[in-house]
Amino acid sequence: MQATSLQAFNSYTDNRWELKASDERQTELISQKFDLSNLVAKLFSIRNISVDDISSYLNPTLKDNMSDPSTLKDMDKSCVRIHEALENNEKIAIFGDYDVDGSTSTACLVKYFNQLGVEVIYHIPDRFTEGYGPNKEIFQKFKEQEVKVIFTVDCGTLAYEEMKFAKDNGLDVIILDHHQPEINLPDSFAMINPNRLDDETNLGYLAAVGVTFMFIVGLNRKLREDNWFIKKEIKEPNIISLLDMVSLGTICDVVPLIGLNRLLVQKGLEVFSKNLNTGLTALIETANITNKITTYDLGFKLGPRINAGGRLGKSKYGTELLTSSDKIKALDIASQLDNFNKERQTIEAHILKTAIESLSPDQINKKIIFAYGQDWHEGVIGIIASRIKQKFKKPCIVLSSSNGIAKGSGRSVKGIDLGNLIIAATQKGIVTKGGGHEMAAGLTMDEIKIPLLEKFIEEKLSNNNVTTLSNNINFADSIISISAVNAELYDEINQLGPFGSSNEEPQFIIKSTKITFVKEFGENHIRCGLNSDMDKNIEGITFRSKNTSLGDAIMNNKSKSVSLYGKIKVNEWGGRRTPQFHIEDIGPEIV
Repeated sequence: MQATSLQAFNSYTDNRWELKASDERQTELISQKFDLSNLVAKLFSIRNISVDDISSYLNPTLKDNMSDPSTLKDMDKSCVRIHEALENNEKIAIFGDYDVDGSTSTACLVKYFNQLGVEVIYHIPDRFTEGYGPNKEIFQKFKEQEVKVIFTVDCGTLAYEEMKFAKDNGLDVIILDHHQPEINLPDSFAMINPNRLDDETNLGYLAAVGVTFMFIVGLNRKLREDNWFIKKEIKEPNIISLLDMVSLGTICDVVPLIGLNRLLVQKGLEVFSKNLNTGLTALIETANITNKITTYDLGFKLGPRINAGGRLGKSKYGTELLTSSDKIKALDIASQLDNFNKERQTIEAHILKTAIESLSPDQINKKIIFAYGQDWHEGVIGIIASRIKQKFKKPCIVLSSSNGIAKGSGRSVKGIDLGNLIIAATQKGIVTKGGGHEMAAGLTMDEIKIPLLEKFIEEKLSNNNVTTLSNNINFADSIISISAVNAELYDEINQLGPFGSSNEEPQFIIKSTKITFVKEFGENHIRCGLNSDMDKNIEGITFRSKNTSLGDAIMNNKSKSVSLYGKIKVNEWGGRRTPQFHIEDIGPEIV
């Protein structure tokens, strides 16, 4: 949908603001039919959500919206194989990835099998000594432990040699993944991956933990149909209880929050409120989260702590926490992860500063930004890529070189499939090993070939006429006044949530407000008072803004009338719900 120009002026930070287009007649129809405010109806119109779909969008159920697991390629085959393994008491192992998606996927399987009374073993590789994906050494160890079936979760799609090794050694491997495959698939027993070229489910947007949950649903149905629970005299597992971990992995892998993903996250947030997972409860306590859990908490408080172990060489800690049923042990692991996260933040801040300072104007102006250095900590380069992507609103690949070998991590923007680009570069021989999905990718290559990769991807994007997001336009959903900002409006807006990738939180413009005071707090954050012409006051917050153009503009406009761009929030503390406006840009007052 095309945007319409709001006003031909620049903000104090040299950004232009534009309103997203909406259909007034459609807005009115939605408002009347579903008894929604004009603003919320407008948000539905902007997002092109059909009138026929709004009812189920507002009140989704797993029963009505969960896809049939059997539609995924190799699903039924995999469920039959695990059923046989359970009947024959065969040992089962899991090989998971070291990020949040891999940890939650592994933990979901472990906890499900434990509910069946089945002990499984798992391995999370060390990011630095083993690298990404399954390896023959661990498969050999599984064999020595008399394992018969192996799951690889959030990895395995491109593990050709490892799958051949497994098959030659009598190991049946079931791949549960979402990364982009090549045309020829590895010779595994089964691959459940909605991004397979022969898969027709249109579920390619799922994270690996979403794929894993669908497998669990499929297996559970298979066992129920066979009266397995009755025969074994055990209670059928509560698979809904796993959705807190499913929502966490989905949010942290930044996959589109649409369709089934949105539903899984919405239901997962409800499960969080029940405190069913001992490890997550301990992590919530350690992170000092006292409010109702939100997607922000998942993506910026819980996820980074779970990831921190893998980033600093303690890859199994996240899965150990998520599968723990001992509160004391869980609190100990959560505390260690919290410390790892603080260490990670220190390392990240230094490398981010170095990386941004290393970028020339020419590098910044390209369609994709490359940043690279010697011996940058490999555990944080993915975060650095994400930060640079956010700053310049362009895809970014960050590489760290050591002894002539560069390891990289990339993050993309909507419309640019970075995983496919890296696979194409691998097929060209530019990248030694690499892959990923639309929004993120990892790679290993010879340092000397970095310029070739830059040229290759830049040409690909230019030839396909891809335009990256301009960093000087902020799109807003609507104009509001300070007097309209309250907790009730926040709750109304959140009917369109949970918000995340491809279902972004609405952004608003406040045309006129007076900044009554400005204070610094925390680490480089700014708090200010906002006053309306109706003499209503609310709090404005802007994060990591000290000594930035945004922070300076707020400081310089104290006691003046300005316009603001940002999001409506509610601060929940001590039983009170206080409305806030999270400021992302500031400009002259709009008359």
